[in-house]
Amino acid sequence: MPKYVNGEYDIEKAFRAIEDELIHSMIRNFKQHRAEETKEGYNWSAWQIEQLKSLEQYKKANAEKFASRFSNINASVEELIKEARAQGGSEQEEQILKAIKNGFKAAKPPGQGMEAAFFRLNDKKIEALAKATKNDLSKAEHATLRMANDKYRQIIFNAQVYANTGAGTYEKAVDMATRDFLSAGINSIEYKDGSRHNIKEYAGMAIRTADKRAYLTGEGEKRKEWGVTTVIVKKRGNACPKCLPFCGKILIDDVWSGGVPDGKHKLMSQAIAAGLYHPNCKDIHTTYFEGITKYGEPYTDTELKQIEGDYNEEQKQKYAQRQAERFDRLEKYSLDDDNKKMYAARKKQWEKQADSKQEYKPVNRGESKIAEVKNNRNINISEVEDYKGEVYISDKANIKPRALHEIYNNTMKAMELWEISKDRRPEIRIVSYEELEAYGKYNAVDNVVYYIPEVVSEDIVGGKAITEYHEMWHMKQAEKFRSKGWNITKENYGKYIRELNKECKKTIDVLGINEYNVGKISDYAEKMLDYGRYDEVEAEYMTIIKSKGKEL
Repeated sequence: MPKYVNGEYDIEKAFRAIEDELIHSMIRNFKQHRAEETKEGYNWSAWQIEQLKSLEQYKKANAEKFASRFSNINASVEELIKEARAQGGSEQEEQILKAIKNGFKAAKPPGQGMEAAFFRLNDKKIEALAKATKNDLSKAEHATLRMANDKYRQIIFNAQVYANTGAGTYEKAVDMATRDFLSAGINSIEYKDGSRHNIKEYAGMAIRTADKRAYLTGEGEKRKEWGVTTVIVKKRGNACPKCLPFCGKILIDDVWSGGVPDGKHKLMSQAIAAGLYHPNCKDIHTTYFEGITKYGEPYTDTELKQIEGDYNEEQKQKYAQRQAERFDRLEKYSLDDDNKKMYAARKKQWEKQADSKQEYKPVNRGESKIAEVKNNRNINISEVEDYKGEVYISDKANIKPRALHEIYNNTMKAMELWEISKDRRPEIRIVSYEELEAYGKYNAVDNVVYYIPEVVSEDIVGGKAITEYHEMWHMKQAEKFRSKGWNITKENYGKYIRELNKECKKTIDVLGINEYNVGKISDYAEKMLDYGRYDEVEAEYMTIIKSKGKEL
């Protein structure tokens, strides 16, 4: 089978480097052209003008920079395909000669009855294969540059939109504008099934497929020379569902060896039509020598179950690897420090899962409903059966039962510490970071608290149960206002926050918290003091300092 030596790997690696460079230069511009801060806030209009100028420079520089690199990559494709063809022929001849040594009687030694037209046709097929592969790569390359430009422009305008919705800082606004782009990468290639892929994945698939076809062509030519047209598809432990029906089966190779039906075996063309040797296929066949090659025994039920398990494990591992790559991009190119920290932790989790091939143990989900996690952002959440009516989890969140139990218990302990009545127990909703864009959030209107699964990690939140105690203090704040006769609604929520901050400002003044010592509480408290969010400063103080009996 083809070894895919350095050619495939180097080409895929080259495209990965190009994608990284395109993203890096884009984010570098966002860093360099940080919006100017005024009394009214960021001057986004001026920022957009500067970014649009940078976009034009970005487009021009990329067109010049990558033109020659794309050309060099595409030029190497033809050589790679020729090498694969030669490798297939050479290895097949070794196999045939070994079989002859063991007693195989060749139908016709090379040179006898050779069909020149067959080999001329193969030459044309190889030329067409190389041309088609280069054309496909060229289209993908142009699509990649075009998408990078389009996404750059989109991000420029989205950043202001996110800033206006309360992102808080320039870094957070840009991160929100770039998040989907960084998460997906430059996924400029759309397959027939609607799935999208980046150029690295596509190039890898295209090169592997072309390389394999060229190898099989060379292999088939050599069988044709010796008059052998029977092959057997090798059995392997993690065959994919499309190829599994043919593993261990003898086929007549009418595709690469010019075989004709014998009335006993299926044709290779029939197997291919049914799914064998689909793009990215790892299955392979070997020559079947009558009387020498051991006929493949049918799979047992035990083997089939094992194959299914191995295949599923492989897919889960690949998914984990893709997720690790996704969060690596997000960590590398996000501007906000909190986001970088969060994405680094998520990357670490997925890397660990990819290495160990361990899955999250599923949480049993019951009835679902639609919930509004943020203004005009609806998500689907399902009731967790072990916590009827109390705990829900979104479709995009993954959490182990143990972690869920820990979050629930920490919330109850926080309520007890802050002397909140158990009768007022909030509904707990576990959502993904992408849905919440924070570690936690208390909704005073609906008496709902949101958490992301990662709050159980002390490396992320900075300490045990920090988020649960923080959000329950926000509930304590709301309960105080309710005790004064407030009915907190969507309509008066803005007024509630303003009045709450007035009260919290008095509290932190009494405590002696100011710009010079607030950093002793946390970086987040320091940032919130600058923004005038005294309710957050108070929550941080109660959670990190007061609850632990410390002094500021």
